[in-house]
Amino acid sequence: MKQPKFISGPPGTGKTSMFITQKYTELLKKYPYSRIIILSHTNVAADEIRDEILKLSEMQGVTKKTMKYNICTIHSYCKSRLVGRKEVFSYADHMNLTTIDSLFKLQRVTESEFNADKHKFYRYLADAHGKGNTLKEHWKTCDKQVYKPYTLNSVEQMVSSYLKYKKDNHVCDYADMIQDFIDKAVEPDIDALIVDEAQDSNVPQREALNKMATKAKEYYFVGDADQTIFEFAGSDADYYHRLSRDAEQLDQGHRCGKTINALCKTIIRPIWKHYGYERTWKPTDVIGNHYHLPSLYKRSSAMETLLDKINNTNETFLFTYRGTPSDSWVKKFFKQQGIEFAHVGNTAHVPKKELRCHKLWPDFCKGTPMPLKQIKDFWEYAGSKVIIRGRGEEKFEDWVDREYTIDYMIHHKYLREDAGKERDFSIVRKQRGKKEDYESRLIYIRKILNKGFDDGEVRVKYANIHTVKGLTFDNVVVDLTITRPEDYFTQLRLKYVAYSRGKFDCWTIASQGKYTLGVR
Repeated sequence: MKQPKFISGPPGTGKTSMFITQKYTELLKKYPYSRIIILSHTNVAADEIRDEILKLSEMQGVTKKTMKYNICTIHSYCKSRLVGRKEVFSYADHMNLTTIDSLFKLQRVTESEFNADKHKFYRYLADAHGKGNTLKEHWKTCDKQVYKPYTLNSVEQMVSSYLKYKKDNHVCDYADMIQDFIDKAVEPDIDALIVDEAQDSNVPQREALNKMATKAKEYYFVGDADQTIFEFAGSDADYYHRLSRDAEQLDQGHRCGKTINALCKTIIRPIWKHYGYERTWKPTDVIGNHYHLPSLYKRSSAMETLLDKINNTNETFLFTYRGTPSDSWVKKFFKQQGIEFAHVGNTAHVPKKELRCHKLWPDFCKGTPMPLKQIKDFWEYAGSKVIIRGRGEEKFEDWVDREYTIDYMIHHKYLREDAGKERDFSIVRKQRGKKEDYESRLIYIRKILNKGFDDGEVRVKYANIHTVKGLTFDNVVVDLTITRPEDYFTQLRLKYVAYSRGKFDCWTIASQGKYTLGVR
């Protein structure tokens, strides 16, 4: 079996942005681009790598479309090598293995076998598969508390029904795709294979990767054993620490300043001690600061500093946490403070175009011409108070792309005669959802507008630690709350990943519950 060469480096040392790009440039001098494959674990990461690669002068004339399966996720590449597959279940990756409801909704079916708590059996199946175990083998070593109230027998019965459903409907999930590649696909005829964030790979994925690399002349794993935070999905920290002993080490940081660098070393040092090594990891020249917050709802000098930076700089901020309970109160904090925010990978809580409607509607009513794009946005959000019934199906794509005035819209009977009377867009906006939710949303919107609406990228984002791995922000706010005790080393790795997303300053929110992340 072909063994990969492992390239290891702490967060921000250029594993993806520098090593992979430089290595690809070298490989292009020896092999055609069609015979060089780069794989990652998420579409976001694959897209970022593809964008960097396409900037190379050697890649002129090559497009994202032609590179679709040259730089992609492991699952996408496996799918490309399999013929005759019907629709693959979405949501069934290691980031979201807890909802089978979504899988069945895709096929618009209801299966009586899958009633309450059905997500747990699917998680069990995924966990067992990721570790390369049978259901019975996994039962011997798993935390039974996680799968209550199931017994092994009930899990086996539900899995049997699930497998029958897939067979009867000729569909597969992502785990099936990996296994089918291992069992049925022909080894690809490639020259080089690079795997980004390799430490996230579980047992079946590693087997699939080794099969892909059978004919490859060069085979690279790029990652960091200390960032192995998907052990619940089958990734194996011990395996990657063994690889790290002979790895090429990257040690110059390009992200974390001195304060965050020192904090991350303190967090991860018990793991270094356990495995018998000490890593050199140089910070950037930035010093930075570490602040402590008793909570997001208590005034303190640290809180004043945080709000001042959010409101008066152009820096980016990440709020990250271990579990979903923190999700709700982080969002509550943003709304109270009138801070624009978005979930990582998603649109803002209130879309920019909706905020622009509220900001520009008064000017539109006064006669200021608006571009067609803004007219479309007004049309999307405004209700029958100003829009003439029966004209809502207007095909704006047929309109000339120019500016239009409210007088024009009224004259051509798209808006009511008195449309300009209500100069507050919140009055003419369609009500969606419960009245109290709508009113709360308007209060939040007014807070944003009163602070001065910024039409640029949303600078404040939030997500759990598993989602944000690999991302970079100017500043990071870490919530130490966890809802149940977890393996100590797992907690340290999560904490290490969380703080190392930041460049400059970091804030620690004290645990709001019984347990604290990174504390035994």
